[in-house]
Amino acid sequence: MSNHHSPGFDDQLLRHGASRGRFAGSEHPGAPAVRILRLLAGIFRTPARFATAGLILAAGCITVGEVFVVLRLSSWNADFFNLLEKKAVEGLITQIWIFLAIVVTMMCLQGGSLETKMRLQMRLRTWLTRVVRDAWMADGRHYRLRYMSGEHANEEGRLTDDIRVSCEMVVEFGVSLLYSLTQIVLFSSVLWLNSGPLTISAAGASLTIPGHMFWVAILYAIAGAIITILIGHPLVRATDKRQTAEADYRARLVISINHSQTIALSGAESGERRRLGAAFNRILDAWRIQKTSFRNLIYFSAGYGTLTGVLPLLVLAPRYFSGDITLGALMQVTIAFGQVTTALSWLSGNYSGIAQWEASASRVLALHEAVSDIDDEFEGDSAGRFTRAAINGPNLTFRDLSLFSPAGEILVQRFSADLCPGERVLVEATPHAAEGLFRAVAGLSFLGAGRIELPEGSAPLFMGEYPYLPETTLLEALVEQQHLDKLDKDDVARVLVDVGLAKLVPLIERSGKWEQELGIEDRQRLGFAIAILRKPGWILMHEATSALTQAAEDQIVGILEQRLPDAAIIRITHRGVTERGFHRRISISDTAATGIES
Repeated sequence: MSNHHSPGFDDQLLRHGASRGRFAGSEHPGAPAVRILRLLAGIFRTPARFATAGLILAAGCITVGEVFVVLRLSSWNADFFNLLEKKAVEGLITQIWIFLAIVVTMMCLQGGSLETKMRLQMRLRTWLTRVVRDAWMADGRHYRLRYMSGEHANEEGRLTDDIRVSCEMVVEFGVSLLYSLTQIVLFSSVLWLNSGPLTISAAGASLTIPGHMFWVAILYAIAGAIITILIGHPLVRATDKRQTAEADYRARLVISINHSQTIALSGAESGERRRLGAAFNRILDAWRIQKTSFRNLIYFSAGYGTLTGVLPLLVLAPRYFSGDITLGALMQVTIAFGQVTTALSWLSGNYSGIAQWEASASRVLALHEAVSDIDDEFEGDSAGRFTRAAINGPNLTFRDLSLFSPAGEILVQRFSADLCPGERVLVEATPHAAEGLFRAVAGLSFLGAGRIELPEGSAPLFMGEYPYLPETTLLEALVEQQHLDKLDKDDVARVLVDVGLAKLVPLIERSGKWEQELGIEDRQRLGFAIAILRKPGWILMHEATSALTQAAEDQIVGILEQRLPDAAIIRITHRGVTERGFHRRISISDTAATGIES
């Protein structure tokens, strides 16, 4: 193979390596609130759309019904206080029965509202979790995400708490907003009709304001909203910073737990305590900022809420004393004023919740949009990336492939080879080049130039240092990609015996934490058992026998070849491996690749 390179080729690779070590995600226009609502609306393109629409309709009807009950309660207040003012004892029993009916109706409506909202929240959460989780846990995106810039770390927090908050609060906001709009429509008429006109005279001129308490309520609510926004604006950023710090601390704890043995053996507890302490201190810093914003908002909300209950009494007291309105009308207007101002102050009353919702929604969107963009970012033939494609052909082909690390280090340069079905090929390279080539074929890295062509529909099996063994039955862990009901357990037992794991045959239906219970050698042997059971047409191995002796390695590879005679087996390694059984040996350096026929 020629070692001639075009001028500036190495400089080009290094430049792309430095600039594209981490890919930048695409820009997504629009406010987070609009984007998360658009994402949630995707549920209406699924079979669950009718049930979801039914829950929304039910929640809306119940909410409107609750407002009508409150309206009836305000008119009951007017009737009741007029009875007190007239000392009409004969009507008291009737009013008591009416009140009991109102209470029972409100209890039923609020119970139904809770049931409906919780069902809708969980339905939305199930949908959004599936959308984000399935996009993230597919095609190696969860792994490739680490090479993409942006705020999408701590995926576990985004997939749990942030999705929960995003779905639960959007339902709460939707219901409360509908409640407020209905309040405004129904109680504004009460304010308008019962407060009557107000005439203001000055300097020989007079101005009559019809339904004056309605206008007082509007001005009062507008002033409250403006002050709330001014005071609470820093809360959005502070909430986002607090949630990010909390997620970082959880992630740091997970790292400590997963590396518990290593930390104990190396005596690194003091350093780990320091790192955990630093992560927790970031929570404290964010908490102080959030606390200040919350405190200022609470101060204002407390004063605003207290004044709301007294202001209409103060404004209408002169008219009551002059006999223009009755005590019942005064109380009805007071209730209506509170309802209208509360409705008009919806933004003020929900500002802190909106801040938390927007922060969580932004975190969910950051993860979903990153994994949605990742294929566009990594794949294609743009600068700094090689192309990986499935073709209508039988061979696995490397065409002028160059690879480099995220730091810009050249791993493989201008490598070309054509591997055929059923071949046994040994690919030798430096440690970094071997790992880089294995990850490139598996689609876990796209840093480089050139092209990799895989046979369409081949579904190759990639065997790393050891397989992933989930916390489940050993049987399910071995055949996760197959149908358990079509599995012959005797065949599984024979395969375990063949790969030297006869001791595990009695345990195949027992659940366990296999990655903790088994040593690396046993896990590697299980990797070969998985390969035999899955019967792939292409097997690519890298460090799959690193814990085995040479004799054990030769034996287990021989079993794999015997059980899968038609499979192509490609071993990518940096270690000395016996050439027995290989059709070809390919040696790769960072400057050239040569194929040597055995």
